[in-house]
Amino acid sequence: MNNGDKKIRVIVYIDGYNFYYGLRNAYKGKYKWLDFQALAQGFLQPDMVLVEVKYFTAVTKGDKETQSKQGVYLKALSANCDKLQIIYGRFLSKLKQCKECGNKYKVYEEKKTDVNIACQILNDAHLDRYDCCYIVSGDSDLVPPVEIVKQSFPAKKVVIAHPPKRKSNELCKVADGFFAISKSKIQTSQLPNIITNKRGSQLTKPKLWI
Repeated sequence: MNNGDKKIRVIVYIDGYNFYYGLRNAYKGKYKWLDFQALAQGFLQPDMVLVEVKYFTAVTKGDKETQSKQGVYLKALSANCDKLQIIYGRFLSKLKQCKECGNKYKVYEEKKTDVNIACQILNDAHLDRYDCCYIVSGDSDLVPPVEIVKQSFPAKKVVIAHPPKRKSNELCKVADGFFAISKSKIQTSQLPNIITNKRGSQLTKPKLWI
C-alpha cells in the first residue's frame, strides 16, 4: 500500500468463462453484454486508481452463431474499454462416450485460463505493477498463486470478487478479503447497445442478449 497522497494501484483479473457460467446459472444468461472495465471500476475505493483490467477468455468452438456473437462482444469490449487487455486461452476437443448408447461424441474443454491468470498475477506482483489486485473468479485452482503472492509480497493485498454462484471458500480463505458481485452492479455495468470503434464501424448488441 502506498503512503502519503499516492493512490493505491489496482489491477483486476477476470476469469471470463467462470463469470459466464455464473451468469448463466444465476440469471439464465442475462447481462452478457457486460462492461468489465466499468464493473472493475466499481470495486475501487476513493483512494484507489485502476491500472488495468485483464480479461481471460478463449474463442469458442463449434457453433458458428455463438462464435460470431462472441466475436462482436470481444470487439465491443476492446473498443469501449481503454484499460482492458484480453488474454486468450484455447479450447481443446476430446471424445466422450455416451453411457447409455455407447456412441462417441466430441466435446470442447477450455484450457490455460487458470495458468494464464496465475502467471499474470505473479508477474505483475514481481514487476510491482499493483498494490492491490482483485481476482474475479471462483476457481480454487488459483489458491497457489494467491498464496505465493502473499508469501513473497506480504504488503500487497489480494481480494476475491466472486461471480454469481461461483464462490470458492478455499480461495476466499487465502485472500485478504472477498465479496460477491451483486446483481445490481452487473446490471449497471452494461455496455451501450451500439458501440462505434476507431474505424467508424458499429458493433451492435446481439439479439436475444438481454
